Amino acid sequence: MLNRVMLPAVSSMLILCLAGCGGEEKKTESAPQPAAAPAPTAKPEEKVPVYELTKEDLTTHDGWTSRNVSILGVKLGDRTRDVEKNLGNVENTRTLPEDYLTVYQGNGVFVYTFKLTGRARKIEVNQAFAKKLADAKLQRLLNTGDLKYMREIFGMEEGDPIQNTEDNATEYPYDNRGFRFVKFKVGGKTLNAIRFMEIKKAT
Repeated sequence: MLNRVMLPAVSSMLILCLAGCGGEEKKTESAPQPAAAPAPTAKPEEKVPVYELTKEDLTTHDGWTSRNVSILGVKLGDRTRDVEKNLGNVENTRTLPEDYLTVYQGNGVFVYTFKLTGRARKIEVNQAFAKKLADAKLQRLLNTGDLKYMREIFGMEEGDPIQNTEDNATEYPYDNRGFRFVKFKVGGKTLNAIRFMEIKKAT
């Protein structure tokens, strides 16, 4: 009699246990998988107007930066080998720690090309090139080096002047707009220049 009662009871318990375990398995299998995060897409480069210094009055355009500047068709970021014909004959070259420096236009235009990319990362225009500029204000600034006039057309510089002992120069920074006004001491004389540079991205 005991065997007859025990057998169905044990069978029932076994079936219940198996049913419980089976249910857990199904839950685990059907758990939804997290969706993969979408891959980041590259931002297209923003197009900006470009003003050619030999043809346009740069200072009449509000809010201009070095990204808006072109000198004889050459802009910052251009591959110099693609645009060298625009600048004329190379008059001098020098190898610097990070750059190749090439000089054009009667020693009036200096182009600093980053060695790793072959792209122009600094372009300097000095008073030897002033007469070819369309903007009378920039001509006057390069020819006189008048700091009061510099502040009239550009506003106050960003911080104190930077003494560059390597170049024997004093630099007046407008780095948020991508340029500096530079006074070089060369053979007892002062040579004035505007150096256009890539604007550093905020970190």
